[in-house]
Amino acid sequence: MGIKRYFLVTLIYMLAIGLYVYSFNGGSTTLELFSFSMTLPVAFWIVLPILFLVIGSIGHLVFYNFKDFLYKRALKKDSELFQEATKNRILGEEVTTSYKTEGFKFAGKVLQCMRFDPALPTTFLEEDVAKVCAVAVSVANGNYEDLKKYRLAKANPLVIQNSINRLKVEPRFALEVLKNCKELENELCRQAYDALIGFASFNEIKRYDFPPEKRTFRRMMERYLDADDSFDMDIKSIEDMLEHFNADRADYLELAHEIKIKLTPDALIALFEKLYNSKGAVAADAYLYVLYDLQMIDKIRELLLNSDPEDFVKFKTILFLRDHGRNIDIEKFLRL
Repeated sequence: MGIKRYFLVTLIYMLAIGLYVYSFNGGSTTLELFSFSMTLPVAFWIVLPILFLVIGSIGHLVFYNFKDFLYKRALKKDSELFQEATKNRILGEEVTTSYKTEGFKFAGKVLQCMRFDPALPTTFLEEDVAKVCAVAVSVANGNYEDLKKYRLAKANPLVIQNSINRLKVEPRFALEVLKNCKELENELCRQAYDALIGFASFNEIKRYDFPPEKRTFRRMMERYLDADDSFDMDIKSIEDMLEHFNADRADYLELAHEIKIKLTPDALIALFEKLYNSKGAVAADAYLYVLYDLQMIDKIRELLLNSDPEDFVKFKTILFLRDHGRNIDIEKFLRL
């Protein structure tokens, strides 16, 4: 019952009581309290306690109605905060929202521990939340989305993944990412560096001065050996990169197999002879492979003749088979 209705009903009730009493006793009586004295009709004195009770009960109703109003307002505010926090959590943000109502305090703590799963259905969600879910799912599926309006932290995993996705469709975005990379300490920097290697010149790549890895060296070699790519590297830089990532026997052998299409025979021999003299056994197979490929058999025999019995066993086997009229696939044999 509302306060207005309650007041109206009690007013009618008091009037009925007063009239009823007045109908059989229309006299007056005096109330004396210390020096205070008041004379009023008996009917009024009968109704007076009811009036005090009504005032008290109305005060009680006003207090709890106001308390209920504050609770509902807090509940509405918490609902709005929780919805906003939910969207932020879906987008990968850490949420520390404070709530006033007990139910949302518990729900808020649970929300902090939750992670969004793009594989789950989202059609049952409220429209605003469903839109945020669609953005998160799109990024998880490798698409680039404009996240600026969400004002997410730079360290947010979704922001990082979105930047990686952007590199796939906009490789030159790598230049912006690498401005903040002192070294390749995270996945975004590594992906940006990979993207840079895909389009930049060798001199542009060298400006970043990141330590060469086998993976990035292979990527640059692919471009260097591509006849349709203008990418160019000097031989000294190739030697330096091999040195930096501690290239092994297989790396030198792979280089010899690939780079022979790029260099003249004299340049090819000069390169691998230099590598053999500086690196020794680790580059020996590559050097002998180059000599064999150029049919410099006498030079190979000379090297093998002056070697220890346990050295260059595969090449000694290759020459033995060759001398006896048996040919083998040298490239496959050396990779065994």
